[in-house]
Amino acid sequence: MYYILEENKYEILKVKNLIERSYGGIEYSDFLSPFAQKYAIDIILKGENPYLFYQTWGGYEDSERKVLALSYDRRLEEMGFSHFPIDIILIESDTILSHRQILGALIGQGLKRDKIGDILVKENKALVFVKEEVSLFVTTHIDRIGRDRIKTEVVNKDDIDISQFIQNSGKRIVCSVPSMRVDAIVSHGFGISREDACSLVRQFKVAVNWLYIDKPSYEVKEGDLISVRHHGRLRVEKVLTTTKKGRISIELLRFS
Repeated sequence: MYYILEENKYEILKVKNLIERSYGGIEYSDFLSPFAQKYAIDIILKGENPYLFYQTWGGYEDSERKVLALSYDRRLEEMGFSHFPIDIILIESDTILSHRQILGALIGQGLKRDKIGDILVKENKALVFVKEEVSLFVTTHIDRIGRDRIKTEVVNKDDIDISQFIQNSGKRIVCSVPSMRVDAIVSHGFGISREDACSLVRQFKVAVNWLYIDKPSYEVKEGDLISVRHHGRLRVEKVLTTTKKGRISIELLRFS
């Protein structure tokens, strides 16, 4: 089941409109959320348009927000990613930066969220992935984050080490759950009551592998990514052991 939140409906509509313009060459979407990417590929492209070829790219491997490239020319599948209209902006500050501050500053200057891709922060530096069409605006109009002055410049991906900005560690949690139900894992992973976890699921605030679910009894498995709105994400790293009483010991990674 694909439950589409209001905030995602506009993204899906834009993808459908993009398909109609794809006959003359390559067409590019704005940055799409992971849910919109999955829906577009699984439902719209594979299901309804098997002859339409596509690529997704967000500026670096394993990016979350990505641009979708569409074409009826099979050669698209053989191309690299350099054709994507994505710029990387380096932000430098004298103070510690945060994802929320940077995004707030960009949105506060009138930029739409879909023109902004991932934001990778490392202390007083950050990389912001944006559509080419807005990079000049960012570098010429945004000189502060909050009250602090910043420096901005467009950089080439070959001149920077993106891996230094990627936070992969997360917080390791080992816990024992009565079953692999999503509500049990959310409860233990975020330290909230089982009742509150159930409520979040029923309110469509929990997604497994980017698909929103509404059944607290939904069973997750090793490798699944669980996203909980306003809480963060959990990845089920390993199923360790099962006790004689049937409880399951699992290892989670929690990302804020």
